[in-house]
Amino acid sequence: MKKNKIAYPCTWSFRAIGINKEDMIRDIKIIMASRKYELKDANKKGKYLSLNLSLWVHSEIERNGIFNTIKSCDSVTVVL
Repeated sequence: MKKNKIAYPCTWSFRAIGINKEDMIRDIKIIMASRKYELKDANKKGKYLSLNLSLWVHSEIERNGIFNTIKSCDSVTVVL
């Protein structure tokens, strides 16, 4: 399978899924520190708790680093 080429810098969105919204928001705020980002509820039907995090990334290394940091949070069950 051929890997799609991503043109950096670009806006990237992550979806974080977890159990406690307040804990997830707190952890994401800590991770993002002074970065500009947008955080929105991603669950429209109420079946599970998820947040969409959108921000500007400059490289695949930076994008993967953010992904892994979010994934390591106790408040986050899954990151997409």
